[in-house]
Amino acid sequence: MNSQQPAKDLVAYRCRKCGRTSYLRHDRCPACKSREFEKTEIRKEGVLLAYTKVYVTPAGVEKTPLTLGIVDFGEGVRILGQINVENPEIGMKLRPVWGILRKMGERKYYGFKFEPA
Repeated sequence: MNSQQPAKDLVAYRCRKCGRTSYLRHDRCPACKSREFEKTEIRKEGVLLAYTKVYVTPAGVEKTPLTLGIVDFGEGVRILGQINVENPEIGMKLRPVWGILRKMGERKYYGFKFEPA
């Protein structure tokens, strides 16, 4: 989550030594401990694996209930995020969209949400 508007590309990082792909960049590869990574594109749509609805949301989150889910993009890339669907279903296809996750006073925090593909 970021208070500025960074790049909007959803990318993963592939270890150059063993090929493990992670959504978040690590200092070392969790599998082989290498420090060499390359950026790689993530598929444009993923599949909803699990979700929950949060009725007591953190400050700055305007939508209640807040639906959070785990979206599988293949190659071991799974991302937890807000789901913009009234009635989500396990297995539904979702795509990442850039937007405001929460507002704290005048500050806006941006990140990826997921909506139907």
